[in-house]
Amino acid sequence: MEHQVFEVLQGCLSEEPNTRMRAELALKQLELNVEFSPAIANIALASEAGPAVRQAAIVQLRGYIGRHWSIGSAKYEQGPIPDQQLKCQVREKTFNLLTSDDRKLRTAAAATIASMARYDWPDEWPQLFSQLVELLHSGNRDQAHAAMCVFGEWVNSDLSGQHMEQIGTLLPQLKRIFVSGGEYSIETRIMAVRVFGDCIEIIANMSSVQNDFVATHAPPILAEWMDPILATFGQPVSTEGSASDIPLKIECIKAVVRAADGLPRLMAAHNASILDVLWQQLKALQEPYLHAFVYEESEHGESATNMLVVCDDDGSTYSIDSFLIGIFEWLSKVSESKSVRKFFVDRTEGTGLSTPTPLFNQLVGCLLNYAQITTEMMDDWADDMDLFVADEDEDGYRFNVRVSVQELLQALDMAFAQTLPSAIHWATQEHTKLALQWRQQDNSNWWLVSEAILWAIGTLSSSVVSAHESSTSGGRLDLGVLFESNVWPLAQCAAFPYGQGRSFIFASSVGQVLPASIAAAFVEASSKAVADTQLHPAVRLSAVRATGNLCRLLPSELVKSHQGTFISGLASVIPQLSEDSAHVALDAMHAALQVDQDTTATLEPVISQVVIGIWQRYPSDVLLTSIVIDIVEDMARNSQASEAFAQRALPIIGTTISQSPDGMVISSGIDILSGLIKGSPSPMPNGYTDAIFPLLMRILSTSTDGEVLQSGQACLKYFVQKDAERIAQWRDDKGVSGLDHIIRFIALMLSPDSSESSALFVGDLVAKVVQKCSSFIAGDVLAELIRVVTARLATAHTSSFCSSLLPLYAQLVVRHPSEVVDLLDGMHFGDRTGLHIVLTTWFKNYLDVQGYYSRKVSAVALTRLFALGDPRISAIVAQGDIIPNSANKGKIVTRSMSRSNPDQYTQIPAMAKIVKLLLAELEMDVEGAFARQSAAGFGTAVDDADLDDNEEDDWEDDAEYDALDEMTSAGKYAYLSDLMGDEGDFDDHDDDDEDVLEDPIYSQDLNEHLGAFFSQAVSADREGFSSTIEPTLTAKERETLHRLCSR
Repeated sequence: MEHQVFEVLQGCLSEEPNTRMRAELALKQLELNVEFSPAIANIALASEAGPAVRQAAIVQLRGYIGRHWSIGSAKYEQGPIPDQQLKCQVREKTFNLLTSDDRKLRTAAAATIASMARYDWPDEWPQLFSQLVELLHSGNRDQAHAAMCVFGEWVNSDLSGQHMEQIGTLLPQLKRIFVSGGEYSIETRIMAVRVFGDCIEIIANMSSVQNDFVATHAPPILAEWMDPILATFGQPVSTEGSASDIPLKIECIKAVVRAADGLPRLMAAHNASILDVLWQQLKALQEPYLHAFVYEESEHGESATNMLVVCDDDGSTYSIDSFLIGIFEWLSKVSESKSVRKFFVDRTEGTGLSTPTPLFNQLVGCLLNYAQITTEMMDDWADDMDLFVADEDEDGYRFNVRVSVQELLQALDMAFAQTLPSAIHWATQEHTKLALQWRQQDNSNWWLVSEAILWAIGTLSSSVVSAHESSTSGGRLDLGVLFESNVWPLAQCAAFPYGQGRSFIFASSVGQVLPASIAAAFVEASSKAVADTQLHPAVRLSAVRATGNLCRLLPSELVKSHQGTFISGLASVIPQLSEDSAHVALDAMHAALQVDQDTTATLEPVISQVVIGIWQRYPSDVLLTSIVIDIVEDMARNSQASEAFAQRALPIIGTTISQSPDGMVISSGIDILSGLIKGSPSPMPNGYTDAIFPLLMRILSTSTDGEVLQSGQACLKYFVQKDAERIAQWRDDKGVSGLDHIIRFIALMLSPDSSESSALFVGDLVAKVVQKCSSFIAGDVLAELIRVVTARLATAHTSSFCSSLLPLYAQLVVRHPSEVVDLLDGMHFGDRTGLHIVLTTWFKNYLDVQGYYSRKVSAVALTRLFALGDPRISAIVAQGDIIPNSANKGKIVTRSMSRSNPDQYTQIPAMAKIVKLLLAELEMDVEGAFARQSAAGFGTAVDDADLDDNEEDDWEDDAEYDALDEMTSAGKYAYLSDLMGDEGDFDDHDDDDEDVLEDPIYSQDLNEHLGAFFSQAVSADREGFSSTIEPTLTAKERETLHRLCSR
């Protein structure tokens, strides 16, 4: 067997393709022989086999482990599994390879052992861990490296908090190797730090269930490691080649970031020391960084590059970039920590004002250096302008030092909203002086400095604008000086197109506060640049971005005279752009269309051709399609342009969705139809239904594509909303009405054979049909429709599908509570009534209902059901609170543990469940209102300690500091409130639904409604409430209820 395997392995190494292919197939067959694994392990051990064959043997053995070692493997393939005797032989032989003189063989053997450990340790190979630790402790440097390779794969993927005894044994050995200097290779020391980071992550994951254990054992571990890590950070980066410590610094900063992320409270004691040493590194590295990566013709470029970029013995390249990115990530994580706050902000006693410390000013200035465009970035952009577009996108996919600086600036803005503008102002002044000096000296690098200034300020444009608008802010930028010293010089310098483009983007990002003369100048310049085909592509694309910003931010009277030029210029740009860049120009066109409806209408032919044309080119691009839909919707709302636009668009969309075999393209086309219908008046213009509806129903009746069916449900909902009467009147050639077609489609989507994901929006469609078409449908048909929905709800599995159907019942209950209860109670599905199915599902999935309006209707509907006092509702039993599971207490609960010891719940009456759900709803809404009040400066802020992982405070009299609004909860909630909008924390797409907006529930204060409901419910039956419902409530729920009733 061994000889046969050896010959096949030789064939696998053949340069002749056919020989190699036959050998690989033969090897697959040999794997089915139970003697294969010891045979190939023997070959890997045999020095006479030669390095290439031995290497191939151990690699094949690792693959075999995944396929045939254990039935529990995700890669398991049918075949015999070796017995324990054979496995023991293979394990021993493979472990012996860790002492081989061949480095590649050792590394491959380590990976193989890590794979075995996944299935064999600790039950079948209990001594493995101790063997590896002994190899770390007593083996030579090569053997220690091999053992470390095993731990490098094993700890990260297979160890957990249940292995703390082993981790406690391993950590001292890791530290000994890390601090050993020349005794071990730099690669082994790097892996020691990496495995330490893995261990820290495991410990951090335990904190949620074993916080006391972590609080006791983690601090000494961190203290032992921080000293040598800080010493590593403190060493200057001065050595070259393979002796460089850059790779070790990189791994150390990664470990520190992991510790800061997982154990922020315990790391607080070390933050000051870490900040000090990393700040020294940032200062020391900025000049060589600029010479190595930014200044193209620097006389120090080569030496700086040799210092900051190293290549190890394996050919892997390490750059100081990774170390810098790690530093910036750490600063981002700790910027909200009280332990570093005093290093960034000075308090002025008695005034309530804060100012940036010299360190904060200098840090921001340092960041402006690291934010400069590198030569590598410009080379990439020169080769591919799509990369330029991607790097300018706020959520671009490329990550580098500049992007890391951007994230840090945004984190600092969150943490120090008042003082960061002052620090930016100071840094801007210092760098502006340098840029001016270099410009006067004809140093061509001046534009990089100015561009970085504008880029950084643009990154924080919303805060800069707010500071500029605030009369009390001390961090206001002098825009006149900024434009004179940085913006205009860049705007007028075609020799540096990326700098020139930055001037356009920057000016547009602060458009709200620009003097009218400057704003007008940039509007005119942008309109010309967009249409100028002779400009550098970067300048033109930057002008395109600026166009979108200017149209959104400036008063329409400043833009209106140039709107036609903007649209025409963008129309000429869009067809020239690739799929990865067209979204920028299309988004700018969307903004330009909204400046003036009359001008937009005159340019409808141009707009139609470009917008529909770009969709035809890239119908599967989700981002482009979403912008096209927005534009289509706006054009449909433009009364002067809608008819002509529809006449051009409908034939193209109809042809595309009827002829394309691609479900994604069909779905995209239907979504565009939805946008056209949404934007149209109600009823829709003559001809819309006849042109669209038959084709849409033909596609939906035959499609099995989930995305097509989802898009179709949404489109039909808008059809019903806008043109219910015409759909009810429409007939096909067999006399079947449009409404009957829709009801048949609904029944198809709710059939047991239809997947829940495909029918995710059918609930909205049914609700709209019931709401808009009840006068066109017989009562028994409506009742049957409700029965079909209820039958499907009875067999539903996913909460998302259940919650999508529930708003239908809520809307019905709000209007006709008694009738709905009677209807549902009269339906029987096996041994359950429809009422039981709906209410138990409603209770279980109440919190999963999506949408601000839908949640409000759901809450109001529950109050209506409670008010009925119907004994049929009271008889239903619902799931209450969780019963503590002593078997799982203090443990990390795995899936198998949860199956063997599942959570148990109390059983409570339906009326009590309604009260609990509404109290939870009220509590969430109260907290949202409190957050909005705090954001506006009312109320008392939550103690910052609650928001900072209970970190010990380094400040005396912290309450006075909180008044500065640096990192107060009010500041945080203000930002979150901006993200959520005025209506709280529910995404809602019904705010453009006229039916929703006209419903009084939409504008009703739910707090007031629920408060009145509870007061009335308790006073109406105080004794019954106390005896039946209050015993089921938690202490917090009772407290909330008593507070409401005592008003």
